[in-house]
Amino acid sequence: MAKLRIAALLLLLTFIACTSGTSPDQLLDEGASEDAWEVIGPGGGGTIYIPTISPGDPKNVLVRCDMTGAYVTQDGGENWRMFNLRGVVRDFEFDPQFPETVYASNTGLYRSDNRGQSWKLIYPQPDDIEREVMNGDHASHRFITRSGMPDASIDQVRVDPVDSNHLLIGLSRSRITGKPARLLESTDKGETWVELAEVPGRQILGIFPGSWIDRTDEIVVISDAGGVRVSGNGVEREELTLPVSAVTVSEGGVHPNGSYLYILGDSSAEEESAVGGLFRSSDFGQNWEPITVNAVDASQASDRAPRFRTLAVSEGHAAIVYLSAEAIWKIENGSPQRYSGILKTDSGGDNWEWALSVSGGQIVTENFDGDWILRNLGWFRNPGHLGVSPTKPDVVYATDSGRTFKSENGGRDWSQCIDRPSPDGSVTTRGLDVTTTYGVHFDPFDPQHLFITYTDIGLFHSFNEGKTWQHAITGIPRQWRNTCYWLEFDPDVRGRIYSVWANVHDLPRPKMHRSGNLVNGRQQGGVAVSGDGGRWWELLHLGQLQEDGTHANGMRLGAVCTHLILDPASPVNSRTLYVTDYGYGVWKSTNDGQTWQLKNNGLSPENLNCWRLTRLPSGRLLLLVARGGIEGDEVIPGRIYSSDDGAESWQPLALPAEVTAPNDLIYDPAQPERMYLSCWPLNRDRQEVGGGLFRTEDGGQSWQQVFKEEKHVYAAAVDPNATDTIYIGTFNSAAYRSLDRGESWSRLGGFNFKWGHRPVPDIHRPGWLYLTSFGGSVFHGPAEGISVAFEDIENLPPAE
Repeated sequence: MAKLRIAALLLLLTFIACTSGTSPDQLLDEGASEDAWEVIGPGGGGTIYIPTISPGDPKNVLVRCDMTGAYVTQDGGENWRMFNLRGVVRDFEFDPQFPETVYASNTGLYRSDNRGQSWKLIYPQPDDIEREVMNGDHASHRFITRSGMPDASIDQVRVDPVDSNHLLIGLSRSRITGKPARLLESTDKGETWVELAEVPGRQILGIFPGSWIDRTDEIVVISDAGGVRVSGNGVEREELTLPVSAVTVSEGGVHPNGSYLYILGDSSAEEESAVGGLFRSSDFGQNWEPITVNAVDASQASDRAPRFRTLAVSEGHAAIVYLSAEAIWKIENGSPQRYSGILKTDSGGDNWEWALSVSGGQIVTENFDGDWILRNLGWFRNPGHLGVSPTKPDVVYATDSGRTFKSENGGRDWSQCIDRPSPDGSVTTRGLDVTTTYGVHFDPFDPQHLFITYTDIGLFHSFNEGKTWQHAITGIPRQWRNTCYWLEFDPDVRGRIYSVWANVHDLPRPKMHRSGNLVNGRQQGGVAVSGDGGRWWELLHLGQLQEDGTHANGMRLGAVCTHLILDPASPVNSRTLYVTDYGYGVWKSTNDGQTWQLKNNGLSPENLNCWRLTRLPSGRLLLLVARGGIEGDEVIPGRIYSSDDGAESWQPLALPAEVTAPNDLIYDPAQPERMYLSCWPLNRDRQEVGGGLFRTEDGGQSWQQVFKEEKHVYAAAVDPNATDTIYIGTFNSAAYRSLDRGESWSRLGGFNFKWGHRPVPDIHRPGWLYLTSFGGSVFHGPAEGISVAFEDIENLPPAE
């Protein structure tokens, strides 16, 4: 009976068809109409996770990143649509019987009935929600419900393959109640839920239904610290004995003779093969056997044990497994050489072959078609995540820290899914953009020429008003290239541009303080100038390190440069420049960057996280110092300073009450004494205080709050054609516009990205706006928003 059930399930999974009668092309047209914000940029740039392939159509794929964006394709990665479900998605799960239906989980459980094009919240039920909160430095989302549930992140979702009404979810350990990880069950497609079992560990990694092997009342759950078998609607619970104490990945599926479950833990080297990291169970978790990866010759690995990073199993063909090998060492020409890539087995782990092999950033197997990352940066890293079709195991997607790529012939050939190349070498995105952007910068001499300043991938520019993009890092040292925080055009010299760089990214987020990257002595960064429109960069004078540790006539080595301004009144051939060096102070040059002096007179040494500068038309300088590192309850408040003598001395200005984190400051060009201060809130006893937007009418002597203090406002912009119109970007899943200098606000319809950064009015297209983001590149759309926009979540109001 079990074999018949498995055979029927395999047949169902392999030949299932969509029953809605709606074609993928129709769905794509419905979901991505003209009433949508367009994402611009080169594509890729950051890490993608959990590629999940529909059992009904291998071209319908979902992925997510760690920067709150999620993405769906209906055409096998040729085009992607970004969507947002209030935060980072933890898991996707297609319904095996009705693959138009797909689930996504994070702080809630969402269902789409049109292949991922639009979503409805099903847990908690909308009428159970009292409010939504977005707390902490990253505005982490949480539902406050009358029932108190769910009280933790939903890390795993499983649809019973023989009963679409039967859903299982795994909750992580609750930070609110302290409860351990738990397994919950619904038998009515998510209308109601009951708790079946507590599970050891912090996070549930895999939920495996007993209906795979004709045990309909049995469930096996694997967490990062153990496993349990649950049966009888939770009445019976059995602890499983796992061969490792810490599990990193758990996958499984069915095959003609039963099922296989796999776990990945620590690796070791024994004799001539790699063992210990990968284990398989043929009896639904009761017993486990180590898998020998015989494609790895560990006898040549010196004392370095091979490591396996992740794996993926074809759910309907569980003998087919793809394995990401992170560190395989071989002795070549007398020295160890590191290999990584993707291994494949079609025998449940008995035999393995390299599907893709990489060494020294180069693809040894020569079976990848290339992308801008490989061409421009020259690296290719082993995948952090893999996803295999449950019905067509030759279809597999892989992701590393910058790209997404796929194979449709079982790993013999791989193609990238992030960019679309042009004959001139420029590229444009396919809609799968995963990186932080700081600004959109317009060439005053060429309306077709604009730049995007990026984290992780440096700097890109376009010569056709954003249609295609080229990397603009030639001449920048490799150690600086991670982040270009800002650039300034010389308003009087065509092609002359100044830029600031650092290898410490994501500032001014306090997580970078906690990481130690600002004090580890490995900081790199500085200032560069281009005379040909960004095609080539020359480093400005860094100075000489002297015996006493100071730098003669130059900026310090390892400067973390986050902003610069140019004094337009200074001589054209001897520009005055000001640069913020995060954690160190403000540098000034009066000879076009050939020499520099530190200008910290009046700045408090308790906090020198100098972040941004503003120069008013009068010549007055205003300096924002970001909030210091948050360790436990210790908070080092940020500050505002002003200078009327060219940074020779600084005087503190009073911040608004409760404000500790000034983030951006702009002025009204029609009335410069009117300024807008964007602020990050501080989480105090689960309440956000001191955030929002403030306005001053008297140059900073007094402030009035004009936007909510609990909102994480990154930056504001004044419309140059109507200076009473203000735009703001927030981390709260929304951007806003005010037509009356902040007295009232309206959300920009259709912009759903969680972590918004800087609004930038399109100076060449009045009535249009660019919105930079923390993790989704740059959005471009109508400055008034889209009133009839396609919203991602159908049964919740847009974030306010």
